[in-house]
Amino acid sequence: MPQVCQGLGEYFRDVYDHLVRLNQSIDSLRDTASAAIQTNLAMLQIGETEVAKRFAAYAALVAVPTMIAGVYGMNFEHMPELDWAYGYPFALGLMVALDATLFWRFRKAGWL
Repeated sequence: MPQVCQGLGEYFRDVYDHLVRLNQSIDSLRDTASAAIQTNLAMLQIGETEVAKRFAAYAALVAVPTMIAGVYGMNFEHMPELDWAYGYPFALGLMVALDATLFWRFRKAGWL
């Protein structure tokens, strides 16, 4: 080694030590930022799940009367309810009762 570089070894070790510490700090900050991003994504996913549950509940509330009305809308000739005087109010009452039950259950479960 030339005479000029002989005393610089400990300075280079000191610079190397500082660089290692900076690298560790950067890695620590990178991990912290990654954890924050993952937490944010998890919170967004929870929010999306809540919205999906609400949509499913509203779809069920619409699907039940649609199913009952669909059966009565098929124009069958041999349905006992067609000749009954209370067939239409019974069908409407059944729709309202089933929807009220579903609404109560969804409200109890926290979906609505």
